[in-house]
Amino acid sequence: MRFLLDAVEYYGKPKALRTDNEPVFTSWLFKISLWLMGIRHQLIDKCCPWQNGRIERFFGTLKKKLNQWQVGSREQLNGALGQFRFWYNHVRPHQHLNGMTPAEVWNGRDIFARRPKQEYWFEAWDGLLTGIYLKV
Repeated sequence: MRFLLDAVEYYGKPKALRTDNEPVFTSWLFKISLWLMGIRHQLIDKCCPWQNGRIERFFGTLKKKLNQWQVGSREQLNGALGQFRFWYNHVRPHQHLNGMTPAEVWNGRDIFARRPKQEYWFEAWDGLLTGIYLKV
């Protein structure tokens, strides 16, 4: 619940939260917490991961990359997950988002209408995560 509270504090309260049917999301504590915060809980149908496609895609890409890279320690993994999240949301263009990154879409930035102020080469995970970060 701490992560959810931190996310709500940082990003604001969503109208609804969609989850799968894992026990952590169907527990009494989770359900009552959402109710107290005024957040509607949407459960996807059992055995229907496509109903939660965005997060399924995120974890599918993460697993594919992790299978190609060796993690040395828990500390290295924690740092690596931050790098992956940055690459996935700020560097890697998404076909479904017309070549923009989730961060660009989220922030209403049209990189095709206005030239970026700066471009940075991003590389992590021994070259498995690469791309250009456009700073608008």
